[in-house]
Amino acid sequence: MRTTSLVDYRTKRVLVTGGAGFIGSHLVDALVTAGAHVRVIDNLSAGRMDNLANNMDKIEFRQRDIVKADDLDGIMGDIDIVFHLAANASVPKSVQNPRHDFDSNALGTFNVLSALRDSSVATCVVASSGAVYGEPARHPIQEDDLLRPISPYGATKMAAEAFCRAFHSSFGVPVHIARIFNTYGPRQPRFVMLDFYRKLCSDSTELEILGDGKQVRDFCYVDDTVGALMHLGMLSDMPCEAFNISSGVNHSVTDVAEAMFRAMELQDVRMRFTGESWAGDAQRWEVGIDKIISHTGYRPQHDLASGLEQFVNWCRRHAERIT
Repeated sequence: MRTTSLVDYRTKRVLVTGGAGFIGSHLVDALVTAGAHVRVIDNLSAGRMDNLANNMDKIEFRQRDIVKADDLDGIMGDIDIVFHLAANASVPKSVQNPRHDFDSNALGTFNVLSALRDSSVATCVVASSGAVYGEPARHPIQEDDLLRPISPYGATKMAAEAFCRAFHSSFGVPVHIARIFNTYGPRQPRFVMLDFYRKLCSDSTELEILGDGKQVRDFCYVDDTVGALMHLGMLSDMPCEAFNISSGVNHSVTDVAEAMFRAMELQDVRMRFTGESWAGDAQRWEVGIDKIISHTGYRPQHDLASGLEQFVNWCRRHAERIT
């Protein structure tokens, strides 16, 4: 079941930045299904046109770069709702090149918000990240917890959030902040689920796992993440607020590996732990999602087993994309 089916976007004109990316393209799918008129902008540095293949005759696509302010001229003139997802979404890459992360995430968001000042957009949902919390002091993580990012990626998302609040307070820009946690599913270009699947396709007897496997995450299937975003897009009666988006259920990385073995119908796989992970990798995220449930009625529809089953089935159908 798609939660997005509960949200009616008929007659709405919607802009999705980063709409050719992983989450963005699934959001486009759902918006088209819900009856929206959809405009997509993407610079295609990470997004893929084939992610939009099923909807190219139903959407308006423009290749634009949010880092270039001029690329946003006139882009929002007739738009009702904006979903701003364009960003760099890799913590390791942010450590390797923090300047690029700043440009993509902080400056890019500044440019989007600047363009919104002169528009009649009713709502803008800005994609932030659970990385703004860093290593949380308490669990489950709540939206009013202290933000103390431990990676350049998390810092640029925190800066983007600060711009959201400043533009809302100073200029009345209508914005909500979506703190998205670990999302997985078809079309994902990287991250642990895809990494595990690739390794197991190469060697089904042993799986190398970064760190000690005890890292805890809240993994959310992409349809549920999209459902939450679409509910926020219709939330117009609140000031600038932040909302955690995830499943509300936490799993260790070892749990995920074992669930992947079952989804791939593998037995007797040995797990080998490296003992070290990458810089900026938080060790424990248990996420509270009561706020978005109470304000929008959103509820996740997929558990880890059903989500991984759909992900593995997609991977098998699209082997050319993941080898």
